[in-house]
Amino acid sequence: MVTFLLFISFLLNIVSLLAIVLLYSRQNRFLNMEKEQKKMIMELEEVISTYLIEMKEENEEFIRTFNHHAKSQTSITDKTEVENGNSSPLQTNPKWSGAGYKQASKAYQQTPTPQRGAVENKLEVKPTVKTNDDPLIQEVLSLEKEGKTIEEIAQTVGKGKTEIELLLKFRQIM
Repeated sequence: MVTFLLFISFLLNIVSLLAIVLLYSRQNRFLNMEKEQKKMIMELEEVISTYLIEMKEENEEFIRTFNHHAKSQTSITDKTEVENGNSSPLQTNPKWSGAGYKQASKAYQQTPTPQRGAVENKLEVKPTVKTNDDPLIQEVLSLEKEGKTIEEIAQTVGKGKTEIELLLKFRQIM
């Protein structure tokens, strides 16, 4: 019986030693992984800081060349103004009048967009510009003034709820 107890004691000691060795190796692996991660973080920080320094140097060089180019352009315009008799350099630079924006918005409003017909599967061209004369907008606005909900308006008009919501929101913005 004593030999059996000694055998179990040795067996438990061996198992506990193996458990201690296993836990120690896992702890060391975890510590090594932390060290490697810190090393990688430091390397990444160095790379990023180097990149930022390079970008800063390139930006400064660009600003220098831009200023040099701008100075040479102003000296050229000053010489031409003196020759032409103009005294103000601001008169040669045209101000933005918004004409391009107006032309672009008109062109955008005049371009037709293709939409599917309800009966036929052919593409039809319908204008996207809707003015205050549009009966749908007038009907939706009148129903809203009557105090109907968006769902009721959508059912009455035969359109989707989201479409009516968007129409009302866009009308509020404009």
